[in-house]
Amino acid sequence: MRRAQLQHIIFEIGERFALTEVFVIGSSAILAVLPDPPEGALTATRDVGIIPPDGDERMADRISFAIGEASPFDVEYGYHAQGVSFKTPTYAPSSWQTRTIDLLVGKIVAHCMEPNDVVLSKLGAGREKDLEFASAAAALGLIDRSVLFRRLSLVLATADHLNLIAQRVAVLFK
Repeated sequence: MRRAQLQHIIFEIGERFALTEVFVIGSSAILAVLPDPPEGALTATRDVGIIPPDGDERMADRISFAIGEASPFDVEYGYHAQGVSFKTPTYAPSSWQTRTIDLLVGKIVAHCMEPNDVVLSKLGAGREKDLEFASAAAALGLIDRSVLFRRLSLVLATADHLNLIAQRVAVLFK
């Protein structure tokens, strides 16, 4: 995913659904702070996680249907939106919505998840692609060790899982 592709999806959502704001979660949110990332883990995704205002799940379903995976939009452009809810970023620190980075595209404001919050969410999920993303973000200085450890206390998870995430944070900065 590139920033122009993210902007295209945001623009399409604004046009098709008359929305003036959305939340962007996941890997593509990094494009709010890094407009031109190097090829690799930070550009590997081809989808944008979109949460409609107020977390409207029916609107999220409409977005997924219209410009989601395997839609005519996806077939034409090779990337897509995935309508999701505020429950989707399972391991994101609470109140992440208050720390977003705004990206204005036409008349729509995309509230993009802040990089430290994205990485904590990814470290919690722990898939190989998530760990590679986190490592790439750390290598480029997009995240801060002390911020990650501070925000870890805001992640809702078992003590064992929080410990695992803390270990993953430590590995990023060795």
